[in-house]
Amino acid sequence: MKTPPASIIVPTLNEEKYLPALLASLAKISAPLDIIVVDGDSIDGTAHVVQSFQTAFSGDSSLTLIRSRRGISSQRNTGAAHAKHPILIFCDADIVFPSAEAYSDIVSRFKKHGYVAAAPVMLPVERGTRLRIVYRIVMIIQKVLFFLGRPYFAGSCLLTTKDVFAKIGGFDINVLLGEDVDYSLKAAKIGPCGLLDTSIRVSARRLIKYGYWWILKELPNVFRLLMTGRIIPETIFYPFGDFGDLRD
Repeated sequence: MKTPPASIIVPTLNEEKYLPALLASLAKISAPLDIIVVDGDSIDGTAHVVQSFQTAFSGDSSLTLIRSRRGISSQRNTGAAHAKHPILIFCDADIVFPSAEAYSDIVSRFKKHGYVAAAPVMLPVERGTRLRIVYRIVMIIQKVLFFLGRPYFAGSCLLTTKDVFAKIGGFDINVLLGEDVDYSLKAAKIGPCGLLDTSIRVSARRLIKYGYWWILKELPNVFRLLMTGRIIPETIFYPFGDFGDLRD
């Protein structure tokens, strides 16, 4: 089965350091790709990174940079409005597809099973036993919730379709945190969702920067998310664009 074409939407804010690895992994894929980087007014070299990779995509694949108002939901919605293909893949800038085969497996199974939303297994890019343990625990919790009929999919890599996206009305710009879970739960009311067992890598940069104590302090918010699918932004420490010496 040929890998179906897909539009990949990447919201960015000061992602000069991480975006090259994602784009390099996508450049190895021969399936038709419509990559849309939607930048929220970065102050680093994010735009230059996109421009430097544009020659790596030609023929059935393209890489486009769009400027947008800052806000991850707004940026995703803007990207979806410019998407060419019926399958939409929302990706964070700090993920890496391990191989063209892994990418093909994810997209092909999503298409084959007719899912309205799906997500792969997320593992950390960085090495470390404690990091792997944390991500394995998260994966187990995600599987339990999925078994209970609650697809809590992270926006790190979330697959859906243009039709479903239109029915839902896109990502809710009023949900500042947990907008990906909000979208997943709404999608589940439309049709079947899938938790794919193919793994991709994502940076554990927040956990590394803020430490394990950050998670422990935020456990009340974690439990609130698990029980209600919502997070109250005012109660959680979760800065955006806060990496290196950059501040949003």
